[in-house]
Amino acid sequence: MAHSRTHNGRTPNGQGGSSILSSSVKGLLLTAGVAAIANIGRKMAVQAPTAMAQDWCEGLIKEHKATLAVIDKLEQLSSDQSERRAMLLMNLKHMITKHAMQEENVIYPVLGQGGEGDAARSLNSDHGEVKAMLYELGHMDKGDPAFNETLGRLRSALEEHMRQEEDELFPALRERLSDEENKKLSREMNMAGLILA
Repeated sequence: MAHSRTHNGRTPNGQGGSSILSSSVKGLLLTAGVAAIANIGRKMAVQAPTAMAQDWCEGLIKEHKATLAVIDKLEQLSSDQSERRAMLLMNLKHMITKHAMQEENVIYPVLGQGGEGDAARSLNSDHGEVKAMLYELGHMDKGDPAFNETLGRLRSALEEHMRQEEDELFPALRERLSDEENKKLSREMNMAGLILA
């Protein structure tokens, strides 16, 4: 039996055919809104330690320490904990990718402008090697004994890279810049990190 419609397109009981559609759209929009808020919260949590440092150099050093702490956890896992290894490796990849992009997009260009172009290119090249090792680890059986060997090579490469940044290049750059330039660099780095988090 067909329902008759009034002049406003509604059935006599007040129900319109679009009410089902509109509740579906509302549900979809609500889900999207919750997901967007959760994503912002995750981004803030990931970037908070760096932002709280209020200094680009200190923030990057904190990220270095956090990266090595995740590698420590990975090294402590046995080969039969492959699911846990995979989860920590995914976390490590995300941390390193975000960190590398902050340096490559914000810090290294400023190094290059200050006459340290060769050093900036070398550091950028280091990032490529690290990303290649992360790729290798990601495609390796997490229970393979070679996993720890590759992880050890990754740690060594990162520690040397971090030492060069922390002991030589970053302190010299911070010293060369004015207080205002350092604050600006910190803001730019934190914004880049927040976008990438």
